[in-house]
Amino acid sequence: MSWAAARVAVAEGSGIALALWALQIALNTLWTPIFFGPHRMRTGLVIIALLWASVIATTLAFFQIDTLAGVMSVPYVAWVSVAACLNYSILQLNPGRVSANSAS
Repeated sequence: MSWAAARVAVAEGSGIALALWALQIALNTLWTPIFFGPHRMRTGLVIIALLWASVIATTLAFFQIDTLAGVMSVPYVAWVSVAACLNYSILQLNPGRVSANSAS
């Protein structure tokens, strides 16, 4: 992710792409402690859905600026997709735990 961003950072007109990259880094940083700390699975699912959308947007923006940077971002799209599916599955498999965290 960093190498792809570094390639894009030196390109002209990379402001939006780098802003999207910063957003997905922030959402990634937020998801981990929310999901694994207090086990807020529903909140985690919302965050990871936003993360997934921002990773897709970042990847598309990277492709427009530097094809290799876009290609380098594709595995991260796959990983966040898997993590989102796991988050959803864990949410579905733990309905009692969700009730305890319904305020989240």
